Amino acid sequence: MKLTYLGTAAAEGWPALFCNCEYCVRAKELGGKNIRTRSQALINDDLLIDFPADTYNHMLKSRLDLSKAKYCFVTHSHIDHFEPTDLIMRMESCFAHNMSEPTLHIYGNKAVISRYKHFVHDTDEEDIPPSVTVNEIKAYDVTAAGKYTVTALPAFHAPKETPFVYLITDGEKTILYLHDTGIPFDEVFEYLQKNAVKADLVSYDCTYVAIPSAGGHMGLDSVPAVRKRLEEIGVCNESTVHIVNHFSHNGMLLHDELSEAAGKLGFLTSYDGMEVEI
Repeated sequence: MKLTYLGTAAAEGWPALFCNCEYCVRAKELGGKNIRTRSQALINDDLLIDFPADTYNHMLKSRLDLSKAKYCFVTHSHIDHFEPTDLIMRMESCFAHNMSEPTLHIYGNKAVISRYKHFVHDTDEEDIPPSVTVNEIKAYDVTAAGKYTVTALPAFHAPKETPFVYLITDGEKTILYLHDTGIPFDEVFEYLQKNAVKADLVSYDCTYVAIPSAGGHMGLDSVPAVRKRLEEIGVCNESTVHIVNHFSHNGMLLHDELSEAAGKLGFLTSYDGMEVEI
């Protein structure tokens, strides 16, 4: 499988839209991997994780044929992870021609489905493309999506809804995608151990970066403990790829600084457009 990090920032992006802090100013000056858009990932070319407002920009920068995406698994309803407005652009014969796949199947929790329904309500019904379907899933649901099997695991995040992190396998390789979440619940570790999950790649929320982590996100102070526990229960071994992702400008470290700090802890550092083959 190939995992592409399309966007690697927290909700505000980096540099943040209205911010003049030292870390946003430096990011603008340095450019390159220091410019981070809102969180989104792509597995191979047909399974999206999240659909933020930056999706159009991701398509441009990575030169994607997003009509190849058959599935989109949404982690939760926060606007940096799900902004449905651009789904209207999947209308055949008006906004889109010669699409590679006829339908994009979206999966998410009750709050995600509600957000989509509000979008539909506020839009002319004639403008809603039939090439998009939405499907509500619940914690621990296992969804067959073509060659993929996707398990929704409850995330420690967004207490007003039931957010998910995802376990994704194609039968040969397995990715554990831990965004957005704080240190996972004990029941999640127990589920992974009980089902003898073996992860080839783990992507860790690292929103707090270099400052103390708390609540619904992690940082460099907490991801090593999560990795250690995954190793103790047999989910990870010496060949597992460990990557930190989803960064806030409040975390202070720009890409090269973060890459060095994370590298010392045994983690790769994601950046917009980064591709990883497993």
